[in-house]
Amino acid sequence: MSWFGVTDHEDGRFSKTGLGSDGASRQLGPLLERGTLMFETQVAGNERPHDLFGVAHLFPWPRELAFRAIPGGGIAMLHRHNMDITHAAIRWADDGRTNTLRVTYAWNALEGWGRLCLERPEGNRTVSRPVHMPRPLMTDDLRDIMLAHPARALSKEVLFGAVSDDILPVGPMPSLHPATPIATPRGYRAAEDLRRGDTVLTDIGDVVPVLHTVRHTVPARGSFAPVRLRAPYFGLHRDIVVSPEQRLVLKGSEVEYNFGHEAVLVPARHLVNGHAAIWSNAASTIDYVQVILPGHEVLVAAGCALESLYIGRIRRDAERLAASVFADVPSRLLPEHARPIHQVLGSFEAITLVDQRAA
Repeated sequence: MSWFGVTDHEDGRFSKTGLGSDGASRQLGPLLERGTLMFETQVAGNERPHDLFGVAHLFPWPRELAFRAIPGGGIAMLHRHNMDITHAAIRWADDGRTNTLRVTYAWNALEGWGRLCLERPEGNRTVSRPVHMPRPLMTDDLRDIMLAHPARALSKEVLFGAVSDDILPVGPMPSLHPATPIATPRGYRAAEDLRRGDTVLTDIGDVVPVLHTVRHTVPARGSFAPVRLRAPYFGLHRDIVVSPEQRLVLKGSEVEYNFGHEAVLVPARHLVNGHAAIWSNAASTIDYVQVILPGHEVLVAAGCALESLYIGRIRRDAERLAASVFADVPSRLLPEHARPIHQVLGSFEAITLVDQRAA
């Protein structure tokens, strides 16, 4: 898999041989027959229709790739290639809030299928629509999107965009830096070294087996931008790097008093405050790993209690499973996680809790 372009409002990068070490073995041709275009955007449900992301050219023939926001929280995709038009629309239920949505368009022109998908990075739900007979995309057009050509559209709501020459998964994503030390009965081991059949220690001292370890390379932007959690905060004895959506398990008298629970889950992005947690510098892409445990138990990473990967009941949905990072895992070998192990705090609740602890 190779990411070869990434862009936001401050920077854009594009390489026909790939970004980072994953793409050095091949080079893109003039047409991309298969691939994935991803972007994240903040779209209010009742906004008027408007362009979010794309590019349009007239020469050497008319062509356009456009993603537009539609009222109700939806996204419409239009790909015009001369006289051929591919169109798809998808809607996310409007709950009246401004949400961050991840939009993923995957296409395989050689096999005649595509997929337009919406998901909230902080959630465990995806909505997807098939795209019939998608056309190839021109590599030069994708370059123009990534490098801010005057013909590019990039709305202020768009957080980042990226493109790959592979069909990429959607759904639950890994969220730990590969070198993250995970507590096991024999001491700490790097998360990337854990395998099915190994065991780990939970935050309450139980020994549980690792069912699977997943790994994925993503753009180091938006909901994937790395967060550095700094020791000695959160019980850490060394700094660790996680994705913004990695949830920490926080306990203590403040938690019980404010929320009526022994422990709560807090996404790392809510903890960034300039000292206990900071945004970490990264290249264009970053690798993340995570482990799947039988009952969604809590990991201990360098002394800090972290949520293991929550996968819900994805094993029951063949279509979602096939589109996920677990596509190669037989459904019978995956567990079912009925609900998150603890209550998940929102942004305001998390900030209030952190401020109380700092006082």
